[in-house]
Amino acid sequence: MSSSLPVRVERQADGSYQLDWSAAFGAGGVRIRAHRDPERVAASDTLLQADGMQARVDAGPGPRHYFHLQNARGEALVAAQRDVPLDGGTNFRDLGGYRAADGRQVRWGRLFRSGHTAGLSEEDREQVAALGIAVCCDFRRVEEHSVEPKRLPDDTRVVSLPIDPGSVSSFFAQIGGGQAGSAEMARFMAMINREFVREHTVPYRRMFGEMLALESGGFMINCAAGKDRTGFASALILGALGVAEQDIVADYLLSARYFPIEREIDRVRRKYGPMMGGSFDTDMIRPMMETREEYIRAGLDTIRADFGGMEPYLEQALGVGPAERTRLRARFTT
Repeated sequence: MSSSLPVRVERQADGSYQLDWSAAFGAGGVRIRAHRDPERVAASDTLLQADGMQARVDAGPGPRHYFHLQNARGEALVAAQRDVPLDGGTNFRDLGGYRAADGRQVRWGRLFRSGHTAGLSEEDREQVAALGIAVCCDFRRVEEHSVEPKRLPDDTRVVSLPIDPGSVSSFFAQIGGGQAGSAEMARFMAMINREFVREHTVPYRRMFGEMLALESGGFMINCAAGKDRTGFASALILGALGVAEQDIVADYLLSARYFPIEREIDRVRRKYGPMMGGSFDTDMIRPMMETREEYIRAGLDTIRADFGGMEPYLEQALGVGPAERTRLRARFTT
C-alpha cells in the first residue's frame, strides 16, 4: 500500500474480494459498503462491519465493484481493485484512489490506463463497456494500429495521438547488428522519457484538451504496453490532480506487476524482429519490457531541470494552468 492508499482490494478466484487496510486507518473497526457504481457506493446499505485489519467480502454479481470504507473516527474512503482483470487485456487499470490536492481523492471509475486492446474477448468488451469510458486517447503509431487493431466498445470515441519516441527503427537495427546491447537499451528507455518532456508536448497537450472537454463518462489512455507513453501520460494526469510524486512513481511501477513480460514476449518479437534483421535476443530486449524507476525518474527529473517542477511544466508546455487544473480536479477528484 502506498502512503495514500491505506486499503488494498483483490478479487479472489471464487468472486469474493479480499480487503486489507492499515492499522492507522482501521483501528476500532470498519463499516463496509459495496456497489458497482463508485458514485453510488457511499449511499448503499452496509454490507459488513469488520474488526481487525482485513475482511473477505462477497459483493454479489458483476464484473467490478467499488467499496466504501468508514472507520470508527468517521473517516471514509472509496477503494477498488487497482487492475481490471481481462482475459485478453494488457495492463488495464484504474487510476483512482490516490490522495490528490487539498486532501481530496482521485475518483475511482473515471480514469483508466491500458496497453493495446487487440486481444480483448467479447466478454472483455462487455466488461469494458460497463466502465462507461467515453473517450480513449491512443498514443500508438499508425502502423501499430494496423498490426493490433483496437477492440474497445463502439461507444468509446478513440482519439489517435501518435507518439514515436526516439529513432526506434534505427536503434533496433543497431541491436540486430550487434552494435547495441541491453545496457544501451536501458539508456534508450531513459532517454525516451526525457524526450517525452521535450519533444512530445503536442499529443499530451491534446490529451488534456480531451479531458477538459469531457462532459460525462470515463476517460482512458493507452499505448502498446501501457507502461511508457501511457506511463508518462499517467504521471502528467496525476500530477495535474495534485498527487504526490512518490505515488506517481508507485503507480508507474505497477506495470511491473500488470504487464506480463513472458506472455507479451512473442508479440514483441513479431513487432520488432524485422527491425532487428530477424535476430531477436530476449535478454537484449528485456530492458524495454521492464518497468524501472530510473525510466520515469528520467522524465520527472527533466521536468524539474527544464521547468522547475510539474506545475510550471503543465502550464508552460501543455497549457494546463491553475484554471485548467481546478477544472480537472473538480471533475476527477472527490
